[in-house]
Amino acid sequence: PRQMRYGEHTDYTGFTILRQDAPGLEVFIGDQWVPVPVVPGGFVVNAGDLIQRWTNNVWRSNLHRVANPEHSVRSSGRLSLVFFTGPNDDTVIEPLDVCVSSDRP
Repeated sequence: PRQMRYGEHTDYTGFTILRQDAPGLEVFIGDQWVPVPVVPGGFVVNAGDLIQRWTNNVWRSNLHRVANPEHSVRSSGRLSLVFFTGPNDDTVIEPLDVCVSSDRP
């Protein structure tokens, strides 16, 4: 069976900025895992749990994982550069006023 390089999870932080040079990152959409395409020189920006809370669920923190590549490309290795963002430890975590309404209490 396909073993994961990193199991399914969401990120707690605000935004996660990722530069990936090989396939493996997958997001859970609907009821299936979908590979995130590698764009040479590009970045993947992921909204974490904190952004979901601050936006009152307008922006969602997505479930994702990192799968091992197919055997034919496994020897190439994988380099991921990741930058996590988040607030100071004393920051109040609650929905922003502009994201709260009678439709979205």
